[in-house]
Order: sequence, then structure tokens, then C-alpha cells
Amino acid sequence: MIQRLSSVSLTFYSLVVLVLLMGTGVFLNLSHKEAFTQMNEVSIFTWITTTWPTTPALVIWFFLLCLVATILFINALCCSLDRQLALARRSGRIKNWLFFILHCLFILVLICHGLILLVGEKQSRVSLFPGQAHSFGPYEIIVSDVVFMDDTNILTAPKNKQRQLMTRKNIHIHENYATLTLLKNKKVLASKKVRMLSPLRYRSVQITLIEFVIPESDNQRSDNHQLDNPLGVVLTLTHNFLSRFFFLVYGVMILVLTGFTAMTWKKPDTKKGELI
Repeated sequence: MIQRLSSVSLTFYSLVVLVLLMGTGVFLNLSHKEAFTQMNEVSIFTWITTTWPTTPALVIWFFLLCLVATILFINALCCSLDRQLALARRSGRIKNWLFFILHCLFILVLICHGLILLVGEKQSRVSLFPGQAHSFGPYEIIVSDVVFMDDTNILTAPKNKQRQLMTRKNIHIHENYATLTLLKNKKVLASKKVRMLSPLRYRSVQITLIEFVIPESDNQRSDNHQLDNPLGVVLTLTHNFLSRFFFLVYGVMILVLTGFTAMTWKKPDTKKGELI
């Protein structure tokens, strides 16, 4: 049974089906953009319960994707124990042991991917303006200042045109920021000027700045204490204790892969091309 589960043919067919399902996901995304966006913004359980009543086909597609990924995981696990470990023991070569370790790290990465979907907390599209606070589990996030040095007309443009305007020439991500403070039980844990692509991280908590926004109503302006710069920010908040472990394993896997590639790299035989 283990030999069947570790067969190369199972690996091949699993990868083919996985690629086909991912390609199907690209086409589904064209007609269900909002549902796919929500998949990345909320927990997977919330996404399934809210999507099933309206678009059950997407949930079925997601379960098929998870099923094939699980089969590929079992295949990699059986292959490592049945083939790669035996080969490494028999030969005793470092490159074979590295290849076995590479398989094990790949399995750990797959496990972390699956667990990250199931555990932890995530909140997306959280809009905050200077002076406002937001509770996130045992934590509290406070926005004390928002600075946007570029043309604010970009923020009011339609979404499709906004993407075209957000170029390096128009948007200077290093000059635009929001000053955020993370607290727990009224105690300050971290404070940082958060920029796009530069989130605030504290242990397993990550706060990412998604975009800058302008208040849509007078109520938001009053909540903002009628500041001269009434801009706010949209944040994504994540809290997952597996995140650091996942990136550590991923980094080690890249190092092992680099070492394995260096050891097995064969230089081209230049003598074959020489004229006699």
C-alpha cells in the first residue's frame, strides 16, 4: 500500500489535477472576484459558511483543491519514508541525505499551509482614522497619525483607474505612512510608522497597511476630530502563532535546496565541443 501511495505516477497525476484545478480557479476568479477577495480577508470557516449559500460551486472547487493537495502530501510523506530514507541509509552520501531532508521540509511546509488555514485569527478591511482604536482579540490597535504626501485625488478615483495611477511616479510608499500602536491590557507592546509593504510585526501579530482612504461622511470627519488631514487607512490584522515557524521552515528549506543544487550541479563538458 505504501509503495502505491509513494509511486511517481500518483505524484504526476496529482500534480496534473492540481494544475488543472488552479487553472480553473483563474477562470472562476474572473466572474467571482469578490468571493476570492473575501477568501484572503477572513478565516476559511467564515468564508465557507458565507459563500456556500450563494456560490456552492466555489466551495466545492476549494474542497477538491484541498483533497488533491492532501493526496500530494500523503504521496510526499510515503515517498520520503519508503524511498528517500532507504536510499540515504543505503548510500550514506550527503547529497542523498540532503534530498531526504528536503522532502521532510517540504512536508512541514505543506502541514503549516494547512494549519494556517484552520487556526489563528484574521480581520481585513478595517478602516481607522487618527484618534480611533480597534480591538483585535486581546489586543488593541490605535492610529495616532496618517501622512499621505501624494495627490489625494488618486484615492477618490474609481478602483480600476486607481490601479493605473498608483505608479512609482505618483505614489511614494516611503513617504506615506500611518503611526500605529499595539497594546495589550493598556500596555504598549509596539509602535511603528507602518507603510505599504512594511507592516508592524509583534511576535505572532502582523498589521498590514492595505490602502489610504478619505472619509465618506461627515460622521467620520467628526470622529476624526476634524483634523486638517482627514485621511484614514485600511488595515489587515492577523494573529497566528504558526507564522514564524512557517517562515523559519521555509527559509531552511531554501538553504537546503541551495546546498543540494550546489552539490549535484554538473559543469558542462567542454571537451565534447572541441575540434580534433
